[in-house]
Amino acid sequence: MKRTLFLYVLIILCTTSFMSLIGCYNKKITKEQSSLSEKKVKEDYKLQVQCGKQCKEYFDKEYGNGFINWGSGEQLTSNYTDHYNKKLNKCFIQITSIEVVKNIENKFKRIVTKTLFDLNENNKYASFIQFENDNEPVNCRILEEYCNSIKEWDSLVKPYMED
Repeated sequence: MKRTLFLYVLIILCTTSFMSLIGCYNKKITKEQSSLSEKKVKEDYKLQVQCGKQCKEYFDKEYGNGFINWGSGEQLTSNYTDHYNKKLNKCFIQITSIEVVKNIENKFKRIVTKTLFDLNENNKYASFIQFENDNEPVNCRILEEYCNSIKEWDSLVKPYMED
């Protein structure tokens, strides 16, 4: 009986000692992981800020204040949205423009254009063009995938602008 009791006590002591050692080791890993996680958050924030600055510079250079008036009522209004995609490690700019032009009947027509660029690689990912009051776009494409509406385009572009 004494021997069995001694073995039980010994097993309990060894188990608790082992558990406490593992617990300390896990806390050490957790602190290291926490430190790495904080560094990653800071780096991601830095890359997002850098992306935002690059996009602003690009837009200012290419579109100025976002408004061009050609006279006779024809004009172009543009704006942009920037996003650093952590998953893809890419800086995206989505430019949306509304152009008012005269058609062959000398009537004004609005054209909506959207473009998604990877700014660092100067690579066009997506484009959308649709005339006002037309049911389908003239062009609706994300990489090699085609779409049939602005709603579908927005849905397909969403993963690039949110991750």
